[in-house]
Amino acid sequence: MGMVGRYSSVTIGADGLGLISYYDELTGDLKVAHCSNVACTEATKTTLDSEGIVDYDTSITIGTDGLGLISYPDWTNGDLKVAHCLNAACTEATTATIDSEGIVRRRTSITIGTDGLGLISYVDSTNGDLKVAHCSNVACTEATTTTLDSEGWVWMDTSITIGDNGLGLISYTAFNNGDLTDLDLKVAHCSDVACTAATKTTLDH
Repeated sequence: MGMVGRYSSVTIGADGLGLISYYDELTGDLKVAHCSNVACTEATKTTLDSEGIVDYDTSITIGTDGLGLISYPDWTNGDLKVAHCLNAACTEATTATIDSEGIVRRRTSITIGTDGLGLISYVDSTNGDLKVAHCSNVACTEATTTTLDSEGWVWMDTSITIGDNGLGLISYTAFNNGDLTDLDLKVAHCSDVACTAATKTTLDH
């Protein structure tokens, strides 16, 4: 018996086949499955990170180099990490710690910006802030991090995409006065490609 497949994320690789990142709850590892056909009736599975315990959420995209790029939390150290696949099937990858300030927990989301570099939204659970990391290179071995929303308390969920204007758009959940029954849907619109600043709007209260 195993406990795998939770908090998965899927994308289509440069080879036209599905690439799935997911969490192995039994071992605490980051794993990836590379589909063997378009319908993904079979797949090759690889463990990418078995150091410490990986937290629940993973998010995967394909970089401008045609290789998978995965953001995920490191539960053991409370860090945000990124895995960069070294081949289309992601049987090997390099891993890097992107943010080790405070405690990063859950709900990361990754996309590729118009500059060809990764852009990651996530939550700083220590301070309840919405943060973003802008990768400094295609493999995302380094990144600049920015706090976008420190008002109230940002909860677990974030999701990021790139708009027609070439700027990041992030949806996320926040609550007021520590009241879990008082949740808001908010959106942050990046002011530049690196998302060093953003305008924030409450869409649904």
